[in-house]
Amino acid sequence: MNPDLQAIPEARRVAFGGFARTLMELARDNLLGLSAFGGWLAQDPLYEHAPARSVAVLARVDLEMLERLAAEGRQFGKQGISAPLIMTPEYLRASCDVFPLELLEVQQLHALVCGEDHFADLTFAPHDVRLQCERELKSGLIQLRQGLLAAAGRHKLLPELCLACAERGVRILRGVLYSKREAGRDLPRMSTSVVAAAAELAELELQTLRDVVATGSGLDFAGFQRFYAEVEALAGYVDGLDA
Repeated sequence: MNPDLQAIPEARRVAFGGFARTLMELARDNLLGLSAFGGWLAQDPLYEHAPARSVAVLARVDLEMLERLAAEGRQFGKQGISAPLIMTPEYLRASCDVFPLELLEVQQLHALVCGEDHFADLTFAPHDVRLQCERELKSGLIQLRQGLLAAAGRHKLLPELCLACAERGVRILRGVLYSKREAGRDLPRMSTSVVAAAAELAELELQTLRDVVATGSGLDFAGFQRFYAEVEALAGYVDGLDA
């Protein structure tokens, strides 16, 4: 059986196809499904330089097989392919309340490459999603403060710090939209659309976050201050959702 690569961007198709075939050969019948996932599939500019991510669902965790796959990891890493996330159906069923944002991202931005789709029918309790959104936003604020201290006045390091936070922020905002969305309404796929929809929902400007997501452009210290204020405002909004 050959992997289905139609949804893989053409520039990454050969490399990802080689990875998929290697995994299929090593795992054989233990591989229940392989999906590519992430913004790189939609050719979202925010993930232009991000590695190709995937998730493999196995009938059982086989550490010896993973060790053999790891031996191939260097060549795939050089080709921009990340090591796959490894899950089992039982792990998925038990994790929707613990990792709703990560699994929601896979569900909303994935393409089945082979086997069975284990993500399309996942559901997430809005309370669990909101709680992780709050935790991640407050953690993000701590990381921004610590990153500013670590920069020690080297403001040229601030854009990279904000970009990492923005990537994480898109995942969080997707969760915010999911927890408040109308039944049957699809979530945006592109990062800029996620931020725009969340800004409208929360009635917040989020212009600096939009700029970072759209262009990855550099920020001076004043820009960092605006970015921090927007993340802080988002944390306040999410904190009040259960009030």
